[in-house]
Amino acid sequence: MNLSKPCYENFLLTKKYMIDVEKIPFVSNFSLDLSLEKKHVIIEKLLEAHELAFANIHAGNITKRGFAVNACSNIDLWGIGTNFNNTRNEISSICAERSAILSLYNKSLLNFMRKNDGSRFEFKVKYLCMAQAIDLNEPHISAVPCEDCLSWFNTNRYFSDDTIIFSFEKNNESGLIVKAVNLIELLPYRNLKTSNIFDKNKPVKFSNGCIEALQKYNLTRDKIVDILYKTYKNYKDIKLKNVSNQNISCSILADNKIYTEHKTDWTKRWFIDPLEFLLKESLTKNSGSISVDAIAYFGDEYSGDLMEKFDDGVISIKAIGRLRQKYATSDTLIILNLAEHIFIVTIGEFLPKKFIQGYKF
Repeated sequence: MNLSKPCYENFLLTKKYMIDVEKIPFVSNFSLDLSLEKKHVIIEKLLEAHELAFANIHAGNITKRGFAVNACSNIDLWGIGTNFNNTRNEISSICAERSAILSLYNKSLLNFMRKNDGSRFEFKVKYLCMAQAIDLNEPHISAVPCEDCLSWFNTNRYFSDDTIIFSFEKNNESGLIVKAVNLIELLPYRNLKTSNIFDKNKPVKFSNGCIEALQKYNLTRDKIVDILYKTYKNYKDIKLKNVSNQNISCSILADNKIYTEHKTDWTKRWFIDPLEFLLKESLTKNSGSISVDAIAYFGDEYSGDLMEKFDDGVISIKAIGRLRQKYATSDTLIILNLAEHIFIVTIGEFLPKKFIQGYKF
């Protein structure tokens, strides 16, 4: 018996789909050091998720969308889940990414309890193997997390800069590949910290991609500062006692009008994001049709004297992602108040380039 060669007899789906793992390229824009055995594991877990996504469609998933994810923890436990749609409304549905992570979290917690060795519970998601209900022989782009899940992942409690997303991809010119992306690449706000101290004389810095957008929307520095100042005033004028101790205000520039609103808390867990509230208000006033030129966020990264950091920050990736689907474009500008300067960036730069998939209207 050759002990130097791993045993692959348990990789039944790899055999079923007649996949030669040694011939499947793993493509990434970072150094990906995986042994052949680890590549077998990743492909097997992707195939499990692939079959589960199809099973969800065949079982009668009401949205007719099939996704599944196999998630791996820092101690190599795995949990699998598919998108679960109880009704079509938001609160009764859960995406595959979150479904799998909840499954993995519960499995990890049970494993920790059974050990009972006095150690501390440490749970981090190492891999997300994402699949969709698309035949492997058909051309398709790799699956990426939706806006809701990206907003959920935008913390450092259970996710790290090393969390990797794997998915199958195939185009007409090449065969099947496995695409690997660092989760951090899909979370642009992770290292961009806002400030709740405002100064009209702060310097304004622009991203590389926003110059054309500024000309397109005829936005000057004074106009940008004015939008942010109105957002700041709204932040300062809030008299509500926010139960989360997080005060956030947001403004949008739509059809040459500035609309401003603040975050409304129901509990620490449930709140209305100001951007989503603004969208409803501006649509109502404009007969259901608007075009958003700019968005400004202003608020608290920390909660008062406790200095508890809000790991999901001030900006809602979920709300911006939803807005981009219909009422904004990749050129729509985001105005942010940072500690040393005001920063302007386009949605197209702020959100991942491949983050187009979303929910189409």
